[in-house]
Amino acid sequence: MLLKMGGHQHNKKTDQLIERFELDTSRKNRSYSKGNRQKVALIAAFSAEADLYIFDEPTSGLDPLQELNFQKSVLELKEAHKAVLLSSHILSEVEKMVDRLSIIRKGEIIETGYLTDLQHLSALDVRAEVKLPIDDFSKIKGVENFHQDQKKITFSVNRQDLPLIMARLSKLSPSDLQVTQPTLEELFMHFYDSTGKKNKNGK
Repeated sequence: MLLKMGGHQHNKKTDQLIERFELDTSRKNRSYSKGNRQKVALIAAFSAEADLYIFDEPTSGLDPLQELNFQKSVLELKEAHKAVLLSSHILSEVEKMVDRLSIIRKGEIIETGYLTDLQHLSALDVRAEVKLPIDDFSKIKGVENFHQDQKKITFSVNRQDLPLIMARLSKLSPSDLQVTQPTLEELFMHFYDSTGKKNKNGK
């Protein structure tokens, strides 16, 4: 069955992948579920010797364990200095594997770059537990998406405003302070929404 896919030769690597993805090769191909058919395609792809590997929604139909096995296989390709082009809507999965990414909106690339560079273009998330009262902290210029739950506060801040905001925050005797990078999902929404607003305004 695997021999027929793309003419790839069944080899030791194929056997290792069959074991990794837990594929039952005793069954006929037409009796396979969507998930098992996806395993067959992935095993055939990873078995090939190439410089570039292309995957389009590769984990569709896979259970969480097999998704992790896919990620492991991709990271092995990266360690072998192979190029991988991946298209996926599962952003948490993409974030674990990619170095450079492009965000596509309505068929057009709206942003591209290294993940670390794009993270620097978006706001940071800040969480802290503070001493009450907080007065007008939420109205400070640069503080966005402010939310308070008793002593716990969360907000977003652009990097250039961070020193000033942290100086003001220090007056509230913060504890359990966390400043985190935006996730890929948050980056996606940031660029997706900002581009949509530009298009709507004709700019």
